Amino acid sequence: MLRDCICFRRMCRYYGGFGGVQHVCNAFPKGIPDKITTGENEHLTALPEQINDIIYERADNYSEMEMFRPTRPGF
Repeated sequence: MLRDCICFRRMCRYYGGFGGVQHVCNAFPKGIPDKITTGENEHLTALPEQINDIIYERADNYSEMEMFRPTRPGF
């Protein structure tokens, strides 16, 4: 069973939700490392294993989170 992801509770702007078998985000599209999903690492600095330099940024509300954005323009 997949554990809860603290990224959602922290309202990380880049959190993309559950991507099949793991939690995903813009920095980790193939799966957010456990040390981040559990809160052990708050992801305040970029990690070598991520694909870009995105770090945690709190959204003002849930609708600003990546997981709630439309996937197509005009959707």
